[in-house]
Amino acid sequence: MRFSFAALSFAVLAACGPSVAAPGSLADVKAVTAPAEDTPVLAVLSYASWCGSCKVLDPKVETVRAANDFEGVEFFALDYSAKDEAAYFADAETLGIAETMRGIFPENIKTGQLYLIDRSSGNVLSTVTKSMSEAEIVAAIDGALS
Repeated sequence: MRFSFAALSFAVLAACGPSVAAPGSLADVKAVTAPAEDTPVLAVLSYASWCGSCKVLDPKVETVRAANDFEGVEFFALDYSAKDEAAYFADAETLGIAETMRGIFPENIKTGQLYLIDRSSGNVLSTVTKSMSEAEIVAAIDGALS
């Protein structure tokens, strides 16, 4: 009886533990690396494992990314799961967009949005939200490339 209670307790705790992004998701990539020099548009997901909007948006972005060849776009996730601002902005610095992200979040970092950023100017070209359909996400990315 004790063994089965312990096993059940472990299963419940495991199910309630921190959520992990689906395999192959943008949020799986924990190490942010510098984009290729010739990449004009950065698609940057402001992400946290505990964010409900992220859990809706990330799979949509992954579906769109897998089904399309967006030449000239690189996808990244800035992970705020640990609520570590310094690490978040350090990763943004690696991408060359720290000032852009500080401008978007002058006080508090928010998660659950994908920012399409012109790499040369640092301007946000478009913002993708969880309420957008996959077709609308494709259109936003195509628009950022034009």
